[in-house]
Amino acid sequence: MPAGVTALVGGASELIIAANEFRDYLTVQLHGTETVCLAFGEDAVDETGIKLLYPGCSVRVLGCKARLAVYGYASGAVNVGTETCEDVEYRPGSFAYGY
Repeated sequence: MPAGVTALVGGASELIIAANEFRDYLTVQLHGTETVCLAFGEDAVDETGIKLLYPGCSVRVLGCKARLAVYGYASGAVNVGTETCEDVEYRPGSFAYGY
């Protein structure tokens, strides 16, 4: 379970997590089927930035970029989880790959 969950309405850039000058680590994970485009320190735009494409996809951000506000853009409603503790690591089981 993530430390925080943000529900994106979709269709516009939305704040996922506010800037924090003391944060050195951040993971953002997709919890739905809508693609989410991420931007750091600026508004997110469709088809740009880092894309979370599939449920469970995540991005880990370290250092100064992790301190910036994170915005997301999705076409429709979707949830995005955030974790700011660097000791959390997600590893999908073998069934996630169809083995």
